[in-house]
Amino acid sequence: MMPVNELLVYILFVVGFALTPGPNMMLFLTYTFEYGRKAGWATAAGIVSAFVVHISAIVLGLTAILVAMPHALDLLRYCGIAYLLFLAIKNLKPVKWERNVNSVEHEGLIHFYVKGLTGNLLNPGSLFLYFSLIPQFIHPERGHFLAQNLVLGGLQMLFSFITNCTIIYFAGFATHLFLKNEKYQRWVRITMSILIAAFALQLLFFKTRV
Repeated sequence: MMPVNELLVYILFVVGFALTPGPNMMLFLTYTFEYGRKAGWATAAGIVSAFVVHISAIVLGLTAILVAMPHALDLLRYCGIAYLLFLAIKNLKPVKWERNVNSVEHEGLIHFYVKGLTGNLLNPGSLFLYFSLIPQFIHPERGHFLAQNLVLGGLQMLFSFITNCTIIYFAGFATHLFLKNEKYQRWVRITMSILIAAFALQLLFFKTRV
């Protein structure tokens, strides 16, 4: 059983990471601004679902194998860069706000769920957050290595999702207040594309420290 003070520290780390701007945040904010809260929440659900893969990688020891294979890590990194640049360029295409909101119903929320899932799976930063953070709170003397990983991973998913959904809720006000104006639509698209491209370039210089 994890002591309460240690649990609180871990939750603070998780929430702090969720509040830190990064590719995942830019992804769900972009879809929230352009398509509304439902699209943002579906994207956030996809992002959180990808964490299941990350947790499994730690439990199975695949993360350590990945670190020992620089070429495999580079391939993952380059795929992530290409995906983010694709999103940045695609986001520059002007689309009417009303059409965007209607397209949520047309394309279905699963479309945005897959976007979030894919984006996070191609984000090596998320994988190595797990590799560096969760082991710090694993204590062999407490036994049940698998159970500890599952509990910590589950808490990370829960509080990340709650934090992301809260951000999306407040960002949703901007959708209805500003994005009916084409001038603001253009400004948001350009700003988000620049930020997404910046995170893609950050991945280009991403180095693991383990």
